[in-house]
Amino acid sequence: MNKYLIRLIKYLLPSFIFCALLLTMPHATASANVETTPDTHRGIWFSYTDFEDAGLYNKTETEFRKNANKIFKKIKKYDFNAIYFHVRPFDDAVYPNSEFKWCTYMSDKPLSYDPLAIMIEYANAYDIDFHAWINPYRITHTKIYNPAKKKVTDRIVRGVMEIIQNYDVDGIHFDDYFYPSKKKGNQFFKVKKRERKNNINKMVSSVYQAIKAYNPEIDFGISPAGTVAYAESLGCDLETWLWEEGYVDYIVPQIYWSNNYISEGKKVKLFNDRLNEWMSIGTGNTPVYTGLALYKAGYQSSIDRGWKKSRTNIEKQINRSFKKGAKGYVMFTYKSLYLPDAKKEMKFLKN
Repeated sequence: MNKYLIRLIKYLLPSFIFCALLLTMPHATASANVETTPDTHRGIWFSYTDFEDAGLYNKTETEFRKNANKIFKKIKKYDFNAIYFHVRPFDDAVYPNSEFKWCTYMSDKPLSYDPLAIMIEYANAYDIDFHAWINPYRITHTKIYNPAKKKVTDRIVRGVMEIIQNYDVDGIHFDDYFYPSKKKGNQFFKVKKRERKNNINKMVSSVYQAIKAYNPEIDFGISPAGTVAYAESLGCDLETWLWEEGYVDYIVPQIYWSNNYISEGKKVKLFNDRLNEWMSIGTGNTPVYTGLALYKAGYQSSIDRGWKKSRTNIEKQINRSFKKGAKGYVMFTYKSLYLPDAKKEMKFLKN
């Protein structure tokens, strides 16, 4: 071999070895202060309240596609790898040919194109997992279907099957609207907590079984309210969901407080307290992703002061969540990414 070639190889070899080692190391995203791997779940909720602000409401197909591309470009920019897209917020649907009424938050009347199919198309193009977000019982802000009725559970299952049989989604997602709070005057306020849990468990189990029978690779998860006692009062059987098989693939508690919270005149680290409360239940084999309140960035409050006083709440909450055993996070909500204070919070996540 030519001696000059041998010298060149010896000179370049350390650089090749260094590059190879870099390629085999776990991928770290964001800043050095928050390290994630490809397996870390990094989600964002896209609510029906985001449709208009994000340029999806009452649009032609060309306009819709243009804005959908912008949405996923923005999501990718902040290194999210999953979107929770509201497909049925109020017993309605953002897709055609459904047994449910048309969702007027998407447009005044049914469109000539399929918004859900287009959103999934762009999610795939940007390598973003797509979870179809459903409010299973909600009819209006104050009215729900009766969870005790089998026909209601059957209807919910049919709605889920309608989605997974017609669309290539990665998951089905329910949020915290189960029974209303046990406040006098609310619908079903006399129903006891144990009965609430039993009724909700029947529905959750039925949905899980239906999904897995159709495609075991589709995830099913729930996002309960952030306080354990309150979530359970609404009908969430958290210990069962976390420890027993046949209910959910993950849970996202909505821990929407800062660590500078005033309670009875004293400063409380409420985010940490709520996170500890959740993780103390134990997770079994069920991943917990922390639900984070990006929408509160810069929020002025005499009680929850941390959002105004700091621009590193989200970063610290993610770090704390990982330390306690969470497997990822989901932020509420997409349009918050455009808020000046939220942008400051998200600097560490920007690619």
